[in-house]
Amino acid sequence: MTDTTEARSTAAIVIRSAIIIAIGLALSFGIPPVLRALNLHDWAIKNLGAHGFYVIYIASGFVLIFFAVMAMWRTGLGRALNELAITHLSPLGCAVCLAAVAAAFGVLFFAGAKWTPQPTDSLLVFGVIGPFVEEVLFRGFLFRQMRRWAGAPFWIAAILSSLLFGAGHFEQGDSLANSVVNSAVTFAGGVMFCWLAERWGSIWPGFAIHAGLNLLWSVYTLGNNAVGSEMGNIARIATIVVAIALTRRLTTAPPAQPSG
Repeated sequence: MTDTTEARSTAAIVIRSAIIIAIGLALSFGIPPVLRALNLHDWAIKNLGAHGFYVIYIASGFVLIFFAVMAMWRTGLGRALNELAITHLSPLGCAVCLAAVAAAFGVLFFAGAKWTPQPTDSLLVFGVIGPFVEEVLFRGFLFRQMRRWAGAPFWIAAILSSLLFGAGHFEQGDSLANSVVNSAVTFAGGVMFCWLAERWGSIWPGFAIHAGLNLLWSVYTLGNNAVGSEMGNIARIATIVVAIALTRRLTTAPPAQPSG
């Protein structure tokens, strides 16, 4: 009887995880073709610009995410926001991760890195909107729903969601080798963000680091993608060390997540 129950439980985990991954793939790679089929892609680019198209892309993705989570849990928007870890701000976790970003800033400051002003709209998209969207999709939805709704173990949920996160950044490289390295770095970052979301029960601490490093990458021109320069990588290591050390000190590993 126990073996049969475990087999059924494993089957449920696999099926539910596959559903979540399929939705994640559709959100990550399927929305632009749909918008093109509806003649919204070219219209948005022409009339609203690249940033306007990005807003439509975000809105479309968020609607699908919320409907998916509400359907999974058979509940309303409030529960969906909670399941995506948006409503739990985790002030201490955010403070820890901002301190980690400050460590990166300190490295760049003492190394004499040059500050280069950037357009406000570019900073907003690259440093705020982009990281928020990615944290909601890859950590709030993919990772947390594989943990909570599907009941997948931490490392399986973290690795699968981070593989999609890395794949979504593959085209940012200027060569095959650079694209592979960029995806690998992004994958590793995704695993760390999953760990932060797990320990703090919130996507906001990971967002603080994600947004902070993106902004530093932009204003200090540390690289065209996540691969970065030598100075940028030293700063990033400082961030990782501080974030992990303080998070381990101030939190305890949560119990296994319940499935719905």
